[in-house]
Amino acid sequence: MIELTNISKTFKTAEGELTALNDVTVHIRPKEIFGFIGFSGAGKSTLLRCINLLERPESGKVLIEGHDLLALSKKQLRISRQHIGMIFQQYNLLNNATVFENVCFTLEIMGVPKAKRRDIVMKSLEIVDLVNKADDYPAKLSGGQKQRVAISRAIASQPKILLCDEPTSALDPQTTKNILDYLKKVNDELGITIVFVTHEMEAARKLCDRVAVMENGRVLEVVDMAEEKHHASTSLGEFLFTDGGGI
Repeated sequence: MIELTNISKTFKTAEGELTALNDVTVHIRPKEIFGFIGFSGAGKSTLLRCINLLERPESGKVLIEGHDLLALSKKQLRISRQHIGMIFQQYNLLNNATVFENVCFTLEIMGVPKAKRRDIVMKSLEIVDLVNKADDYPAKLSGGQKQRVAISRAIASQPKILLCDEPTSALDPQTTKNILDYLKKVNDELGITIVFVTHEMEAARKLCDRVAVMENGRVLEVVDMAEEKHHASTSLGEFLFTDGGGI
């Protein structure tokens, strides 16, 4: 589904060149929930953004269903990105637009006929149990509700992939649990492949099928979470499941 092969990325800083990603290779299966975890600065968000080329790697390949995004024209890339939804830590909602209008915004950009938009928006809101908030403005919503609007907006375009960049970091534990449940629902009911970036070990344990543990721009290990919970047998077992569950 997603093949990131030999991905390298550097940034120029006042102190010189910073290597954010160093020859990273990760393959993500169709319809799975795959996590990137690690300390701040490990490169996980940069790697996530390489999937839709919000960050362009200096070397390597980014293949989505066998198509190399780095080889696409600007027009082809815009079309390809329509199949990749994204949600962020800070929601990125339009404050002067209702919940309905926020979700509908992506469909307008995509040129979906007006007659079809309402049904799509309401079905997307139904997935996250926010139909009754369609006419409300973001200022009236809690943080968890705002993130549910962001999920609804991301899935309204019917993407094949949903990228999640620290979507629970600003939320309390109970709200985090709710958001993870909705993401699992999106995966189960819509079959969307989810790529989830987090530094919260408990979130990765609850949601992900497999996890890539990152440090200093490299993938140290890819862990099958079901096996790890039963055996904790890999070299990272103690690291992943220490008391407190956070990194």
